[in-house]
Amino acid sequence: MDINFKLVLLATIVQFALGALWYSPAMFGKWWMQIMEVTNLSKEEMKAMQKKMAPFYLLQLLLTLLMTVSFAALVPLLLIFNVFHIAFWIWLGFLVPVQVGTVIWGNTKKKFWAKQIFVMISYQLASIMIIAFILSM
Repeated sequence: MDINFKLVLLATIVQFALGALWYSPAMFGKWWMQIMEVTNLSKEEMKAMQKKMAPFYLLQLLLTLLMTVSFAALVPLLLIFNVFHIAFWIWLGFLVPVQVGTVIWGNTKKKFWAKQIFVMISYQLASIMIIAFILSM
């Protein structure tokens, strides 16, 4: 297995930054806070909650790295196809069903399902296309 770990690291960092932007108030952060029902927290409560989340950011970074390495391992096998085409089908066939199932079977109120599903699956599509772009360089 011939993996370019420099590109894997770059793709991981870019995806992680995309996630930070995606779930920020500049993009879908307000929706996300509404879905998670944390819009009524004070600034102090919000800071305390964010501090508790710090270890989870490290875990997410490791999970992002795992996803990128896994995709990189598949790239040589998939080079006979367009890497973006493969990324799309991986997204549609594997990521979308898992994300939608997470919403349906999670504790999300039904009134937020469409927003949460949109935010989650659109992020996953952007993320996997970034992996495909960077790893195909």
